[in-house]
Amino acid sequence: MYDVIVVGGGVTGAASAALLARRGLRVMLCDRTGLPAPAVSTHFFGPSVLSFLDGLGVLDEVLETGAPPLRRWHLEVEGGYYGAPMLPRSPYHYNLCVRRETLSAILLRAASRHGAEIRERSPVRSLRRDGDQVTGVEGDGWSEKARIVVGADGRGSQVARRTGAATTFDAGVMRCTFHAYWEGVVPLPAPALELWHDGGHVLQVGPCDGGRWMVMLSAPIEQYDMLRSGASTGYEARLRAIPAMADRLRGACRVSPVYGSKTLRNFHRDPAGPGWRLAGDAYCHKDPLFGAGIADGCAAARALADTLPPDGDSREARESYAAALDDHVGQKVRTGLAGLRVDPPQPGQLAWIRGVLAHPGLALEMARRCSELFAGLPEDRRAFWQRVADGAADILDLPPAARVDPS
Repeated sequence: MYDVIVVGGGVTGAASAALLARRGLRVMLCDRTGLPAPAVSTHFFGPSVLSFLDGLGVLDEVLETGAPPLRRWHLEVEGGYYGAPMLPRSPYHYNLCVRRETLSAILLRAASRHGAEIRERSPVRSLRRDGDQVTGVEGDGWSEKARIVVGADGRGSQVARRTGAATTFDAGVMRCTFHAYWEGVVPLPAPALELWHDGGHVLQVGPCDGGRWMVMLSAPIEQYDMLRSGASTGYEARLRAIPAMADRLRGACRVSPVYGSKTLRNFHRDPAGPGWRLAGDAYCHKDPLFGAGIADGCAAARALADTLPPDGDSREARESYAAALDDHVGQKVRTGLAGLRVDPPQPGQLAWIRGVLAHPGLALEMARRCSELFAGLPEDRRAFWQRVADGAADILDLPPAARVDPS
């Protein structure tokens, strides 16, 4: 009998298995596919994940993949740009861009080193039960028992479906996402995490492991069919329609398929019940534009390790896990959805944006005055914008946001 069976071998499942096994639990991880596997997702992560990886003893291995530390921000907005160094908020004052399959492989090896059993191509067909209590899993010709079964099997989680985990928040699909890997992209003078805004589209760009570049395009959901085509309106054509990006891609070559999805629902479910837990996208899926998937997966792994009782299961343990996930993940999604509505700027706004980006001193002064401006809002709107600012600061690894209410 295992202490924990983890269903799903992506970043969340592998991180959970590695941490739980490192803490001395008997762990088995199973996945329906071969491992590791790619995913349509953000690839960037910062200090909170770097700290987790360092504590797990794998940060050096991640750095050895060739992904350069990204110590600068680079923002391109409608033809204007602004760059700045990341602030030294922690000992890990940089970001990395690493392919999901690369990161998952490192975490799976760590889990195996710590004694976890890894089973590939072993789909779970049903859950074992004793009354309302989940007691294990069953596959084709195999069955295993555990005191806790963790569903880390993505937004279409079979564990969630078979436990009847209720959806507690659902904002639907707002955007579609495409990404591919490139070689030969013209680099910036210093490696940076790049965010581009152009005509309602958002690009996330950065050098990643293996000497490649990840270029992700986020667009309104209505444009999915147009962008998935290989014609003049497709993903690659849209990138090359942005003059500055076209210059960067002039001698570049796409070296992977274009991965795309239009089913990126923003939702979360009940994360715990008798003998079971949900983690990562199985608990809360959000659009990759949030840039928080890897961080949220590591937060779930920590919450699992910190709240599992020494034996059996308990209501208190389930409630503690649910509260930890809501604090670290659920609340961010509920308050951050406004950021997914990216409308093209009007002509007057465009001139204003370019003017601000051309004068960094002006932008800094405006930021300092924001709290004074927000203080004049009604109390309920001050609270809303404070949550937005706090969430943005946390996700982007910035210093704590200024208080909206100076008092």
